[in-house]
Amino acid sequence: MKVTGKCGSIRLRCIPAPKGTGIVAGKIPKKLLTMAGYEDVFTSSKGHTRTFGNFAKATFQAIYLTYSFTTPDFWLHEKLIESPMIG
Repeated sequence: MKVTGKCGSIRLRCIPAPKGTGIVAGKIPKKLLTMAGYEDVFTSSKGHTRTFGNFAKATFQAIYLTYSFTTPDFWLHEKLIESPMIG
């Protein structure tokens, strides 16, 4: 899923990449995405990216937005009850 982090004038967009691509990003986002455990991601940035603090905050916000998703491994496994209409 594509996510966008914003801080100041900087907008950083993280886009899923095919397996084996690695992290395609600038110096600062690459370090943060590696520490967060990402393996395959493209990034696109707009704005004045020379302001390292805002660039790092925008990257962190994009990472933060991905933690709200739940993957199938975290879904609860519940048994369905039989409908009273059957039978």
